[in-house]
Amino acid sequence: MSTALADAIERARPRSDLGARSPFAGLRRRHARTVDVVAQSVAATAPAGVLLVHPAAAYARSGSFAFLDIAITITLVVGVALVIGMFARRIASTGSLYTFAARGLGPHAGLLAGAALGIGYLAVAVNTLSSGSARIASLLSGQEAPPWLVMTLVVGFGAVIAVVVARGLRMSTRILFVLEAIAVVTVLGLSIAALSLTRWDVALLVPRATDFSLDAIITGVAFALIGFVGFESGAALGPETRRPFAAVPRAIMVSVGATGVVMLVGTAAQLSIVADRPGAASLSAVTGLSRLTDLIVALSFLACALAMTNAATRIAFAMSREGLLPAAFGRVSRRGVPAAAGAMLAAAVTAVPVAVLAWGGSRQDMRVVTSPASILGFVLAYALVCAAAPAFLRRIGELTVRGAVLCIVPLAGLLCILCFYLAATVRDNLPGLLWATGILAAVVAAGCARIARHPGVGARIGVHDWPTDADCLDGPARS
Repeated sequence: MSTALADAIERARPRSDLGARSPFAGLRRRHARTVDVVAQSVAATAPAGVLLVHPAAAYARSGSFAFLDIAITITLVVGVALVIGMFARRIASTGSLYTFAARGLGPHAGLLAGAALGIGYLAVAVNTLSSGSARIASLLSGQEAPPWLVMTLVVGFGAVIAVVVARGLRMSTRILFVLEAIAVVTVLGLSIAALSLTRWDVALLVPRATDFSLDAIITGVAFALIGFVGFESGAALGPETRRPFAAVPRAIMVSVGATGVVMLVGTAAQLSIVADRPGAASLSAVTGLSRLTDLIVALSFLACALAMTNAATRIAFAMSREGLLPAAFGRVSRRGVPAAAGAMLAAAVTAVPVAVLAWGGSRQDMRVVTSPASILGFVLAYALVCAAAPAFLRRIGELTVRGAVLCIVPLAGLLCILCFYLAATVRDNLPGLLWATGILAAVVAAGCARIARHPGVGARIGVHDWPTDADCLDGPARS
């Protein structure tokens, strides 16, 4: 016996007033699940790899305030995630923050946010691909790896990233989920073992007044933010996700919460070791499992490179459909995947470290540019989205005092971090900052010229997914 719902569906007719095509026509829509969005966001932050690399450096920067820096950073990231959720509950677009900023502040601000975010994604992908490959090369050679072996692995892993992105969203996110889950569980086990060695003496994490320095704390927060950038990348999967207005905001908050917990536990363990045993500055030094930890870092970083390339591919797809980038970035394969864009971006991410190493440079030479490019890109994109949210909510008549406060507080924090970071980078790495800002300025200038020559492009910036006739049913046909 058919139910009333089934009977109503059977007698319904397709809608004919919504249009036959979405702006993202050809993309395989509404097939991914919440777990795919979570996997994308978590892998982009690379919590396992970051935990095994960053805490000792954070302690060197902020002393006993390093753990507090992590807590402040988590609070800031939660604030930004709440702002992103304001958009994600109303808009689904592969452009993610780029589209959100454009909807609130207009096409030029959207262009700046998109360029900054895209450069941030690619800079982190270059860093993590080269670092992961170098660690694998060292494990294979048993010593400092020769450049030719690192370049070979970079090319090999770059090709794998291109193939996985081209095979489809669910394949890439499930691989990310497995790799990062294994890495995180292993790191948490090592962290708990390390805390046991220090007899769970959390007093070692309490800030000491003698270490207080506002500059060091804010710089430490900017450094800690590196461990969270990419958490928003799941928003780029909105059009491909089932029930995106519910799944994407929930998945982003779950990702932030899970990454925050892992970061707190792991950082507590590492900082306890550093504070208690200054000569043993890492989990690998205490446990004696240096090869295992190098393997974990490598897997986590390679998963991050895949996740960042995946996110950059979606932004390029959105920009192409709007006319800002060549049409090739907006084409989809028979699987409904922007495979060509993924292959081109994976090739670019691969080419940079190979070129640097081939010219006799090192990963550190590359990081002179990629590090400021990633921090500048992500912080600027987050700040623009926080500034765009009140304008967007006011335009649609949904701005409240609570919503405005939720936007202003993280915006103030991000601007403070950006100012301190720029001042520190001018002092310590001016050439790298000039290169990063030059690349960003060139991309934005090219986009502005495109908008000026083709007014229709500016009108299309900020386009988002919408239901089509095939997605909806009208009421029963009336005679």
